[in-house]
Amino acid sequence: MNAGAMLAEHLYQLGHRKLVFISTPFNQLTLAREQRLEGIRKQLELHGVTDGLEVLVADRQAEADSQDDGLPYEYSVGRQLTAELIRRESMATALIGVNDMTALGILSELAAQGLRVPRDFSVCGFDNIFSSSITTPGLTTIDHHLRTRCQAAVDMVITQSTPSRIPTPFVNKIEYTPQLIVRSSTGQSPTHRSSEKI
Repeated sequence: MNAGAMLAEHLYQLGHRKLVFISTPFNQLTLAREQRLEGIRKQLELHGVTDGLEVLVADRQAEADSQDDGLPYEYSVGRQLTAELIRRESMATALIGVNDMTALGILSELAAQGLRVPRDFSVCGFDNIFSSSITTPGLTTIDHHLRTRCQAAVDMVITQSTPSRIPTPFVNKIEYTPQLIVRSSTGQSPTHRSSEKI
């Protein structure tokens, strides 16, 4: 939930009051998706924004690594749901992908429709995958320190000693605080810019 709250706060400080969360389907195996959404919702409510979040979720279907066109499923969801949002002429000023791959699909569809980021829409995601740092514009995202966490887990397994045939159970808990990585895909809300000029 912290990760969603961090993104929501970042967008709120930029003047965004109408946000859209774009996601692949929710199910019992994808708890992180719901936690990210809940973090965004709660942070907006802390600022008194109770009707500023719209949620677009792909139709329930079997998720696959890639579609018939060879594109990743999550990327395709980002494109399709963004196209739907534009057709409906949404009042949103910020679009949040459930992860970076979905956010990259959002960026691609906005570019295809002739819309500019962050002038027309701010876009952000979660996970800080490699592509998020090399796309244009660079994607604002949340880094969960996945590489560091994986390395720590491997190190614990390697260094764990088992002096007897029956290992003693133990629990190690290491917590990592998510980090907001601000890149050029987020900027002031267009409505906030206009009100400042008046």
